[in-house]
Amino acid sequence: MKSLNSNSAILRVINLTLKNKLSRNILLSSLDRNVRDRVLRDISPQSPKNVRMYHYYGLRAMYMSFFKNYDKGYISPEVAGKVIRTLVEEVFLGKKEQKESKENFKNKYGQDSTTFITISPTKKCNLNCTGCYASSNATCTASLDWTLLDKIIEDLYNNMGMRFFVISGGEPLLYKSENKTILDLAHKWNDCFFLVYTNGTLINDDIASQMASAGNITPAISVEGFETETDKRRGEGVFRKIINAKNSLIKNGVPFGLSVTATKENIGLMLDDSFYEYYFDNFGATYMWVFQYMPIGREFSTDLMITPVQRVELFKQEMKILIDKKHFIADFWNSAILSNGCISCGKPHGYFYINWDGNIMPCVFVPHYLDNVKSLYSSGKKLSDALFSPLFVKGREWQSDYLGNNGKPANLLTPCFYRDHYKNFAEIAKSTGAKPENQAAEDALQSTEYYEAMLSFDDQLKKIASPVWDEILKTN
Repeated sequence: MKSLNSNSAILRVINLTLKNKLSRNILLSSLDRNVRDRVLRDISPQSPKNVRMYHYYGLRAMYMSFFKNYDKGYISPEVAGKVIRTLVEEVFLGKKEQKESKENFKNKYGQDSTTFITISPTKKCNLNCTGCYASSNATCTASLDWTLLDKIIEDLYNNMGMRFFVISGGEPLLYKSENKTILDLAHKWNDCFFLVYTNGTLINDDIASQMASAGNITPAISVEGFETETDKRRGEGVFRKIINAKNSLIKNGVPFGLSVTATKENIGLMLDDSFYEYYFDNFGATYMWVFQYMPIGREFSTDLMITPVQRVELFKQEMKILIDKKHFIADFWNSAILSNGCISCGKPHGYFYINWDGNIMPCVFVPHYLDNVKSLYSSGKKLSDALFSPLFVKGREWQSDYLGNNGKPANLLTPCFYRDHYKNFAEIAKSTGAKPENQAAEDALQSTEYYEAMLSFDDQLKKIASPVWDEILKTN
């Protein structure tokens, strides 16, 4: 098959692959070759070829995982078709209207627009997990009203060409305002794609059926390991409810994934192949997001952080699963090699975060802000204006300087300006007058003990990760 030189050709082959099971292997091989060629030609061409290959590995694992579960009957043909029309055609390939919005943004601001946003529309949650980054529980009342939430989507849709939205919390499936829910958001913006982080306990046949009807929404369900580990952190009986949730999703043909927080308590499991074999081969997950425990939020503690040695070992394990097993797994820190570095601060092709109070932050895991969406809109501004606040600008300047690194490819195993370069973050936060999201964030920023613990982690990580990164650069 000829090279796929156009987006329409790629889309045509993907649709043919979906419809023709007998020739699927041939079509996938053709798609695979062309995706690889395009990545090596177009994605971060300034990076070494072997580094760019990781971007290809990620894309390959994404569509291989999808078609694997489609063949198992876990994803219905109707939902699969809607996923391709939204996630592939709108988000990845882009249509004329979206491209025009992005071009207008670039002409106005001199840089490419960001690709997606994470929004936590409510802080309320039916669980009370140990060390929750959001400090959520059932008594929390902070939420964005529907009119504002819808306006945020409209702003980003029209002014940044955004078609991909991540919904977090709190528990998103508890959100209700003006008699509207997150599912109403997906139905209204039906040419966009929504990834929803959820604890899974509220997903039943009815919710799964509504997700299937929308066809442009996928839940990422939080687990901590297996049943023992999950129930220990999230509450007794939670894992059983998660099993019921995934059965409802499979019954209705909705693709779903998992969200796992790596801590010192479960890192042993996450370094074992059986963990991934269970969730990908038996449980039915199409993807997995890994979030290494961050010392923020309720009862934050640096003691729960995995060690630098464990982090590098986890990177090796995740890349093995991604490359050899072709399961789509992405780690918010360890997968910077797939995204060419940190994607926070409204970076071109990156993202930013809005919480339940409307505070606009560089990242879900950077609990500091300067602007609030409510005051921004009341003054006649748009979210685009928040991307050029001193906090965001200095964050992007740090990213650019780090990636430049005097002509040598930056170490993408240490990409985070909060977790891996905390000294730089503290300087940026204090010099810009960034406000803490909550008292825990203020306590952390002012704590000498916290500062020293973070710097110690950073120093150790650099020493351990540098030779691993140098070896990656040498690999042909």
